Amino acid sequence: MTGNLARYHARAPRYILQPQDNTLIRVAGPQQIPWEEGTEIKNISLTGLAFTAPSDLCPTVGEIIKIEYEIPGQERMACYSLVTRLEPMGSSELLVGVKFYKMDMPQRIILAQGLALKIRDQQLKNLQENRKPNPLVQKIIPIFFFALWLISFYFMMNWEW
Repeated sequence: MTGNLARYHARAPRYILQPQDNTLIRVAGPQQIPWEEGTEIKNISLTGLAFTAPSDLCPTVGEIIKIEYEIPGQERMACYSLVTRLEPMGSSELLVGVKFYKMDMPQRIILAQGLALKIRDQQLKNLQENRKPNPLVQKIIPIFFFALWLISFYFMMNWEW
């Protein structure tokens, strides 16, 4: 049941949603009733997104579905999407990859702004985490210099002038 149309679409950089992001998504297809239970966005880009879905409610590859989701740091938005891939994520769950279909320009602009802010915030956070000194190094350096001073002091005291 898994298929893949993703190889025919260029991929944009993905924003991996963080725990503080709203990851719920509502999905409706021509043969499905709207649902959101058990769905969760995994990543989002300017061209599409990936979300999890229960196997029994999962759309099929090539199907056009309507999705409603929250843009990271922005408002909720609804648009049509083309299902491009399905990947198993366990015995009862699939990862559904979709490409946005005929998205309006204002929606694209809002999405681009939201993703740009989130990606920038994530990069700044990563920079700050990388700049924090290692606590182990902070403890070892003073001990090293103290030991060096003791050794120097010992040799100076035992040195015959």
